[in-house]
Amino acid sequence: MKRRTTSLAVLFVAALVGCAEPGSSGPAPDTVFMGTFITLDSTLPEVEALAVRGGRIVFAGSRSEASRLAGEITQVVEIPGVAVPGFSDAHVHLSSLGALLDEGLNLRGLDKDEILGLVAEATASAPADAWIRGGGWDEGFFASGDAPTASDLEGVSSNHPVVLSRIDGHASWVNSRVLELAGITQSTIDPDGGRIVRDASNRPTGVLVDNAQNLVSRVTPETDSEEDRERRIRLALDQYARWGLTSVHDAGVGLETIEIYTRLLERGELPVRIYAMAQGEPAVRHYLDAGSGIDLGDGRLTVRSFKLMLDGALGSRGALFADPYSDAPAEVGLRQIGEAEFDALIAESLERGFQVNAHAIGDLGVRWGLDAFERAGVSSEDRFRIEHASTIAPQDLPRFAALGVIASMQPVFVGEYGRWAEDRVGPDRVRWVMPIRDLLATGAVVASGTDFTASDSGDPIATLDALVSRRGADGNPPEGWFPEQGIDLEAALRSMSTSPAFAAFREDDLGQLNEGRFADFTVLSEDPRLLSPGDLRNLTVTMTVVNGEATYRGDDPEDR
Repeated sequence: MKRRTTSLAVLFVAALVGCAEPGSSGPAPDTVFMGTFITLDSTLPEVEALAVRGGRIVFAGSRSEASRLAGEITQVVEIPGVAVPGFSDAHVHLSSLGALLDEGLNLRGLDKDEILGLVAEATASAPADAWIRGGGWDEGFFASGDAPTASDLEGVSSNHPVVLSRIDGHASWVNSRVLELAGITQSTIDPDGGRIVRDASNRPTGVLVDNAQNLVSRVTPETDSEEDRERRIRLALDQYARWGLTSVHDAGVGLETIEIYTRLLERGELPVRIYAMAQGEPAVRHYLDAGSGIDLGDGRLTVRSFKLMLDGALGSRGALFADPYSDAPAEVGLRQIGEAEFDALIAESLERGFQVNAHAIGDLGVRWGLDAFERAGVSSEDRFRIEHASTIAPQDLPRFAALGVIASMQPVFVGEYGRWAEDRVGPDRVRWVMPIRDLLATGAVVASGTDFTASDSGDPIATLDALVSRRGADGNPPEGWFPEQGIDLEAALRSMSTSPAFAAFREDDLGQLNEGRFADFTVLSEDPRLLSPGDLRNLTVTMTVVNGEATYRGDDPEDR
């Protein structure tokens, strides 16, 4: 579906006339949307109509006043439900979603036997020597103590190389053929920032953590064409629109992916706004030298931030902790970057006007990020971010607001953390995991996302439910995981729209529904304010609008 890209001249005119009073002599709106709109604007929290011209809201108010603005060519649309400011996911992995939708083995929520069954089916139909890939496994669904091993895969892999990524993307489960191809033996040394999981005899078990996965990626054949990559990106963008997302923050992309986004933008084919975080030395160096790309094509694409990895993930014990893991007393996690290199990148980013988004999950990883930002003199104007901030020691909670650092968190993680986090960190520290209410109480900005495909779900309805009810994407635990950390509905909606807009420097254009902002909104099947917290997960998206144009209509057969 081709999308229109509004010219800068039209946007300028729209901005000039956007403040006109109803009934003024300005041009008629392109579209008037009628219905119920939750604006998140405290001065006018609910309106009956939005008038849109050139992609921006030029009037928010009553039906009668909006009707008087309509001209002969104005389209009048009755929205099918109740609208909220467009959902934004502050941390996604767009290409990974595209790969999952295209051909990947989806291992989410499966026990070990179910996974082995899927691998057996895949190898039975695959060409000789073809690599079998999948992702999403989580040992939280396995029998207690039943760790994944290469030997598990031997009976079902038929000599095919098999690589299965853990749900967080920070560990891979491989078979013996892959270990052989990668040259991983008993004598192989763990790479910096990585760990080869070993048995009591020091033999590799078949699980590779964080940078140890690079030992495999360097021998994995590259079979994807440019057309394959673009097709998958299109699949992911369409899925985001169906989920009701109007913008996403792509957390870690290289130059090839950004080039695809740029081509789609030039053709008017980006149905979702993309805030891209450049990652990897080539991409970071390119933008530091060339400068940022801000609000390209009516704000559909921005590249002004870098993602830097401080530690690994909690599930694979790569997250960095001040004290050892409770279920692995010899381990405290993995550092993914040197302190001097991190400090130097922060300094250069500040000098050249780039935002730094630091991945940190363990309590020591989070503290390290905050300490480095504080040393560099980061302020709220810089809007530096800690991505995930999953485990925050109590003494570090007030530092986010004090330093002006944004916490980019994934509420849906309560599902997977609820399955095994206490095993990892013990009964005392587990209360430091996902302390969203406590963090908001300090005045910090919490921008919510999903980290999908590195989580149970990328559906923002699951995020909304997790914020309010502290339940995972599967609805468990029914009573909520540490339910006292749940927040109210309005705070949840702000965390899913207003706060991501602020985290992307777009608070004047996005995150609320009032005059002058882009007409980005998500239409829900019911008014969430009238539902009990337990029923929020039953909401569906009936329409998604970006720049005043529908990118998804639930009643359109082509969009189903």
